[in-house]
Amino acid sequence: MRSCPRPAPLIPKGAPVSAGAAGLRLLRAERRVELMSRLIEDRNLDLGITQDQASAAQTYLMGLNDALPGALIGASPAGVIASGNAGVQDLLGYRMAELSGTQLERIWPSAPEFIARCLIQGGGLLRDEADWLAQDGRVIPVLISASVHRDRKNQPVSLVFVALDLSERRRLEVELRHAQKMESLGQLSAGVAHEINTPMQFIGDNLHFIQEAIGKLQPLLDALPDLRAHLPAAEAARFSQLQAGTDLGFIRDRLPRALDRALEGVRRVSHIVEAMRAFSHPQTEMAAVDLNKGLRDTLTVANNEYRYVADLVCDFGDLPDVICNGGDMNQVFLNLIVNAAQAIGDRQQRSDKAARGRIHVATHREADSVVISISDDGSGIPPAIRHRVFDPFFTTKEVGKGTGQGLAISRNVVVERHGGTLDFVSEHGGGTSGTTFTIRIPINGRRKDDSSARPVAEGFAA
Repeated sequence: MRSCPRPAPLIPKGAPVSAGAAGLRLLRAERRVELMSRLIEDRNLDLGITQDQASAAQTYLMGLNDALPGALIGASPAGVIASGNAGVQDLLGYRMAELSGTQLERIWPSAPEFIARCLIQGGGLLRDEADWLAQDGRVIPVLISASVHRDRKNQPVSLVFVALDLSERRRLEVELRHAQKMESLGQLSAGVAHEINTPMQFIGDNLHFIQEAIGKLQPLLDALPDLRAHLPAAEAARFSQLQAGTDLGFIRDRLPRALDRALEGVRRVSHIVEAMRAFSHPQTEMAAVDLNKGLRDTLTVANNEYRYVADLVCDFGDLPDVICNGGDMNQVFLNLIVNAAQAIGDRQQRSDKAARGRIHVATHREADSVVISISDDGSGIPPAIRHRVFDPFFTTKEVGKGTGQGLAISRNVVVERHGGTLDFVSEHGGGTSGTTFTIRIPINGRRKDDSSARPVAEGFAA
């Protein structure tokens, strides 16, 4: 059988490449390039989607961090600040550019001890309370929640701290303790006042009886010298002897005046007792209150605080009854009056001339508000601390002489609870010094739509 001849190759070995073969190879190469281009485009598209997703996740996390109700700070295990959210500036006043790369001790003195505890702990969150330092020097109590990030070898890589401001909670705790203390003190004062008032009524009634009896005896005493002339010699001598021994003339002259002074003392004690009862009377609801009377009662109760260092000048205007909490307002008045007396005492201690001071209390009506001002010529408030006088726990007094809560509580009562304002002007140093605190309270009480408006009481230089 005849076999078919074997076909010759299209391109003999060693022969030059024809145009058709080159085109076929070129076509195949173009297809490969096109395929690779499509693969690259697909990969780029996948990478773009991944980048968008990563960017969206990063934006979401940044927004979540900024939305946290507190300050979030990322730091290295050595305590170097690396990052933070917007809450850091809200809490401390620093911009992150100012803190980045600095030691955490700058805002948290006890940070090294806390970081050491975090690194020793195996995992989970570590919580504790601490004091952070704001840019303006304020000490801010915070609740710290800390977490340590570790690598695959369980080595610490970074730490994250979330700090929540505890100032408001601390203030509320102090106010609650203060309110409980004042309630107990008020109940005790009311009881003591009642116990004092009862015997004082007995004393007053008896003194009035003696005064009336002396008045009735006066004609008889006046007639004794004439009656003596009609007595026999022996009885007249006996009468003269008794009269000389009792010093009847001196008694007749001084006894009525002594009774008047005793009755005046009883009236003063009764007034103090009544003021104590009014001052300590618990009041939980808003009611119509005579603030002038509240001031008088408070000045009576605080008399021992200022009587030795200052003279009191009162200028009370004609005020309508004000819808407020009278007990709370009396506490505000007491805080300001005591502060005024202490400022005068401080000036007297620093000066060679211990001149008596002057406390001026004035009230007047201004449109739909009443205005109460309490002024002193004490040492004044230095400009460097005027922005802090209403801060909780801030005080310039020695340990044991002040809690730093008087003005903070006063501001809360006036501004937050009554919708009023509490401002001050002060002069410090120079020829004159002194401070005036001014309270403004709406006559008809805080407006119902005023819950979101919280005026800020600020001090400013006179």
